[in-house]
Amino acid sequence: MLLFLDVDGVLLGKRRPRDIEPCLAAGVDEFLHFALRHFQCRWLTSHCRGEAQTVIDYLRPYADASTLALLQQIAPSNYRTFKTEALHGDFLWVDDAPTAYEIDWLDRQGALQRWLQVNTREDFHALQGLTGDLQNILKHGFAD
Repeated sequence: MLLFLDVDGVLLGKRRPRDIEPCLAAGVDEFLHFALRHFQCRWLTSHCRGEAQTVIDYLRPYADASTLALLQQIAPSNYRTFKTEALHGDFLWVDDAPTAYEIDWLDRQGALQRWLQVNTREDFHALQGLTGDLQNILKHGFAD
């Protein structure tokens, strides 16, 4: 299964919502280890449109060498206008704020449940809950 990952608001969050400076979300390494072990991970972010090095360079100031090594295992994806252009196959998409068009597209495809909303700007520890959600999906599939 493909796992498409956004960066801002997902991997990069804020310790407290009012903080100005972003940082890697709590538990990012544990999440990445889990995701890379169980999914084919793909970037789906404005920081990567076909070239993974761009997003790695963007995240470099926030990550240590071991985290960068994990991030470099994520493959690029590409889209022109809407992130949904990159979604295909058996996928899950982790994003904090898709556009109204993207949500409508998912709904029209009968795939709204494949979007997992995570906002680490508001909940710094949200990746821990996401890991549990992903484990549940792997074990039980999607609830109707």
